[in-house]
Amino acid sequence: MLLYFVAVYASFDPNEICGLLSNGTRIKDPRACNAWITCIDGAPHAGTCPDNLFYDRNTYTCVNSSSIKCISSNPCASLNNESGFAADPYACNGYYYCNKGSGSHGECQSGFNFNPGTNDCIRGYPCALKMNPDSYCNILPDGVFIKDPTNCVGYQLCWKAQVLSRECPNGYYYNALKGDCDYPFNVECIETSSNLPDLPSSEYCNRTGVFVSDRNSCNGYYYCSNNDTAGIVLQHGICPTGRFFDGSNSGECVPRTNIICNYNRCVGLASDKIELVNETNDGCHGYTICQGGTSIGNGTCPDNGYFDELNQLCTNEVVNFPACATS
Repeated sequence: MLLYFVAVYASFDPNEICGLLSNGTRIKDPRACNAWITCIDGAPHAGTCPDNLFYDRNTYTCVNSSSIKCISSNPCASLNNESGFAADPYACNGYYYCNKGSGSHGECQSGFNFNPGTNDCIRGYPCALKMNPDSYCNILPDGVFIKDPTNCVGYQLCWKAQVLSRECPNGYYYNALKGDCDYPFNVECIETSSNLPDLPSSEYCNRTGVFVSDRNSCNGYYYCSNNDTAGIVLQHGICPTGRFFDGSNSGECVPRTNIICNYNRCVGLASDKIELVNETNDGCHGYTICQGGTSIGNGTCPDNGYFDELNQLCTNEVVNFPACATS
């Protein structure tokens, strides 16, 4: 037995999703089969295909409706204005009766699922839900990046019907408008992770537009940005591999051997091998043994030799890196 209810389609906010995509990206509108949206400067601009054509998200073209499977939050869209039944894309026991593009929603009784082949409710009918219409893999072309709204460094993409998550290298944020990793000061994103300090922003920043040490690591820093509501806001960043933060001259990331740092000098090193680093303020004679970003031991070069962090060896030639020179 089929029962009818008022149709309610899933929500899709093009303004929200366009704010996560690079300028000029075209996506499929999941509310219809023949529609697309172009994101320009973070705002959506809609377009539609001619009659009897559906939009193909991967080729950016309108194609014959019989040549592509449409997954829409409005299941009646796939019927091309014809009357008939369509399966609910969100529930195995749901269906719609469609008439001229709009539909009434119904549900099968308990224990029954809708069979789109016979347009009837069948007890125990096996059902494997199709892709969620609002999934990135039904909206984005394969390989197109979209910002992860939950963190500053993350982005995602769809590949072979799977949503993959990625992160920018240390020290960079994901810039949605550019569709690429960028310096934190070019990206409007407020870090909400545990990297934020307990002290108020004013304890770190006396003005905006500068970089300051995070006072917790050799390679960590904050960018002091201005927020109209919150005032000075700290955006946390990490220097690229092989560099430490130098707080002089408004702050920059420099080669790690060029800066004195009294925090853990093993930070940022590879986790799959052992590496040695110079020790601070010992005349460049000693070294720290690092693995996984932490110290696992110490040593001193024999015969009053010098340790060369760049070449990972003890030498009789004088080494005078600023990182290990005696103050």
